[in-house]
Amino acid sequence: MKPSAVFRLALYRTLAVALAALAILSAVMPAPAFAADSDQQVKTVRVGWLVNNEGFQEGMPGERLSGWGYEYLQTLSYYTKGWQYEYVSGTFNELMDMLEAGEIDLMPNISYSAEREQKLLFSSNPEGTERYYIYAKPDRDDLAKGDPQALQGLTIGCNSGVMQTIVGQQWLADEGVTCTYKEIDTGSALFEALADGEVDAVIMNDTISSPDASPMFYVGSSDYYFAVPKSRPDLMSDINAAMASISRVNPRYNDEVKSSYSAQNSGSSLLTGVERSWLKANGNTITLGYLKNQLPYCTQNDDGEMEGSLASLATTLHDKFGIKVKTVAFSSNKQMTKALSKGTIDVALPFFRDYWLAEQAGVIQSNPMGTVSLTAIHSSNNLDSDLKNIAYTGYAIVNRFELESLFPDATISEYPNADEALKALNEGKASCIIVPSTRLQTIRDAHDIEGFETQELTNTAELSCMIPRGKPELLGIINKGIINAGESLSASSYSPTSYSAQESDTFQFVYRNRTAIATVLIFALLASIVVLVWSLQRARQERQKADAANAAKTAFLTRMSHDIRTPLNGILGLIEIEELKEGDIQVARERRAKTRVAANHLLSLINDILEMGKIEDRKLTLEHAPFNLKELCDNTLVLCKLRASDNGITMQDNSLPYATGPYMIGSPTHIRQIMINLLDNSIKYNKHGGSVTFSSKTKPLDNGRALFCFSVSDTGIGMTPKFLKHIYEPFAQEGDDARSKFQGTGIGMSIVKSLIDMMGGTIEISSEVGAGSTFNVQIPLDIDKNPQAKERASKQTYSCSLAGMNVLLAEDNELNAEIAQALLESEDIVVTRAADGNKAVDLYVSRPAGSFDAILMDIMMPGMDGYEATRAIRLSEKADAADIPIIALTANAFNEDAKAAHDAGMNAHLPKPLDFSKLKNILACIKKYGSVSL
Repeated sequence: MKPSAVFRLALYRTLAVALAALAILSAVMPAPAFAADSDQQVKTVRVGWLVNNEGFQEGMPGERLSGWGYEYLQTLSYYTKGWQYEYVSGTFNELMDMLEAGEIDLMPNISYSAEREQKLLFSSNPEGTERYYIYAKPDRDDLAKGDPQALQGLTIGCNSGVMQTIVGQQWLADEGVTCTYKEIDTGSALFEALADGEVDAVIMNDTISSPDASPMFYVGSSDYYFAVPKSRPDLMSDINAAMASISRVNPRYNDEVKSSYSAQNSGSSLLTGVERSWLKANGNTITLGYLKNQLPYCTQNDDGEMEGSLASLATTLHDKFGIKVKTVAFSSNKQMTKALSKGTIDVALPFFRDYWLAEQAGVIQSNPMGTVSLTAIHSSNNLDSDLKNIAYTGYAIVNRFELESLFPDATISEYPNADEALKALNEGKASCIIVPSTRLQTIRDAHDIEGFETQELTNTAELSCMIPRGKPELLGIINKGIINAGESLSASSYSPTSYSAQESDTFQFVYRNRTAIATVLIFALLASIVVLVWSLQRARQERQKADAANAAKTAFLTRMSHDIRTPLNGILGLIEIEELKEGDIQVARERRAKTRVAANHLLSLINDILEMGKIEDRKLTLEHAPFNLKELCDNTLVLCKLRASDNGITMQDNSLPYATGPYMIGSPTHIRQIMINLLDNSIKYNKHGGSVTFSSKTKPLDNGRALFCFSVSDTGIGMTPKFLKHIYEPFAQEGDDARSKFQGTGIGMSIVKSLIDMMGGTIEISSEVGAGSTFNVQIPLDIDKNPQAKERASKQTYSCSLAGMNVLLAEDNELNAEIAQALLESEDIVVTRAADGNKAVDLYVSRPAGSFDAILMDIMMPGMDGYEATRAIRLSEKADAADIPIIALTANAFNEDAKAAHDAGMNAHLPKPLDFSKLKNILACIKKYGSVSL
């Protein structure tokens, strides 16, 4: 590739970076809520949607969609750029044909096979694992024994062409089972056919379940993947990257999203043979014990019957399975537990679900009946202290065992009833009572607790039934009752049948206080009108501000387009001239010099934009480092004098000796930036033959501080008093022709003012049109009382041959890698290239220790970025893992980026565009002294 062509490509990419910088600044600028939508390109992805697939993909396109397959697709789209789904419904076979033909773009939950791989691309990692079963009705006792021969001669339903059918039929053949197969379109239709008696059993995976089917035989499993047509590798790249991002955030996401939608209702509609036998032996009766006075969960009503949300368990067992349920009320947990151990009752509720406590009590637990949060009723404002002395009653749901488990360091005291427990709080004998949050209102209605504090705790618990050990049949019956009762067990589903007495009291209160209530309502209405008027006025003002911000943003983008295109047009034109006069070395040298000037100007524009963006986003961090103030000023003046000389401007330095000495502690990078901005302006807006005068001094302050005072005066064009009022506003420039005539972003003075304010300093400006301007700046600094000569490797110049050094270069951008490799090989350095962080780690680990003298690491790379790759290298077990020099080469050029590189384990940080002389100096230092020198 010709050098001019390479350079042209680099410039085009520079323009892309510049435009991205403009987008960043636009994002941080204030904009109204009704601003235009994002310009991000939308990528429409056509997804196959399986009909009648409960749990996995529920609903139809155009309606409300749900299911764990749907949720996984949505999460996947969160980690891709611009993805928008278009759902295409159909049966599995229809959708697979469309996928292979490219009529849809994506199918989830596809098992891998060599035949499918010929036509499809599969995700690198599985979406999950599905298990395959032969399901039958729960009451098929002949199949429940686990003998495959019981399947002989049966009619078995299956879906055509899917992996579970292939695996299931192979398993049946291996077991020597002969049966009749009936193909049915969808998974839900399979279970419906089983419930209707059309088939004796079905082959199905575990992604969906049915209350009319129980898994009888496990026949195999397979991983399933996302699949796209061979023609869409771009989608598969997005999918693989998104799945990797999801796994980094939550490695168990695949399992959790599936379990959150997996209804535990398999076979819950019918009792098994052993369950029916147990009921028959016990007179088809279950005796259920419960606690009194625990509304909204349970209590005994005036008729002696069980009332509350948990009463729906007894109702469901009777209505669904025809079981006679006797209920027995108890006044305390102790009485109910004793009755359970003696066999007076079969089931006790409610108890907190806790395996350890259940084991100590010698009982087993049912499925959860719901989750409850807990609230503390306590006596002071210090909850932590109050939780150390807890009162409880013997009949409370939150009993002694649960309290000791939740609060092991607390003193737990039992009281006979709630009145005594509250009395103990009043008298200071106890300081806290723990209750379910859903019982708090019931307690308020029955007791006066207004003098106490109430606060909901972070602790939660699940409620369950307790059953004696050795009764798995009874456990199965109760669990099926809980599944079928569903949400009716929730405390929120219970409400008393009548509120007439309360309504009467409320009516009397309103009637007695009707005048006061009417007055309050009138004043509330007037206050609402005042607030509404004020809000409308405020909204109008905010709208005006937003419109102004939008106008400023639009003007800025227009100006930046001009400013960026101007040097870029010059660069491209110079390249064209060089190509026309190819071979003329002198012309090429002159054009490159001019091109470098234009490119540096373009880079300064981008740096100003990014710097202003960080200031407005409040992400700029000042340094607190020791430095020589005089050297800083001298070096800055040397640089600016060169620019002034090129423009025919004379520069003078009238600085006085520093009364406090030159050694200071502060942010030298930003002080230098302030001085350069002011000096550059004085040079840029000056007349040919004009002058710029710089003067500086220091004044001692209290507490070991000094005031750095400097001024910049010029004989330039000056500024009007009207413009001086707006000089610190971003993008402000005096005169419409200022941009074309002088160039610049118009944010230099805004940056100067922001930096000075951040350092606690001041700036004053005086100016006269046609006569010039003067800028007076004062910045407080800490005096370095123990200055030492600090010899830094980065400031030393090392001279030695780099030939024979071995360098590992991690760079994903082909052009950047080509340039870096060419520059390194020009010094006879052996370069090994890695295209991303993963490959860099693999290359390093696979070579013997000492194979590489240094690693040059880009930061922004796909898959594994430079920070992660550095950490992986440092944590590897190679002998040189801790010592090998790793140098960051990145476009992230701020101090925070250098700190992030250091924190990740890197030895040095070089910003792009790459200064090859600095890189050579670092490599020479490494060759002479090793990584310890960095």
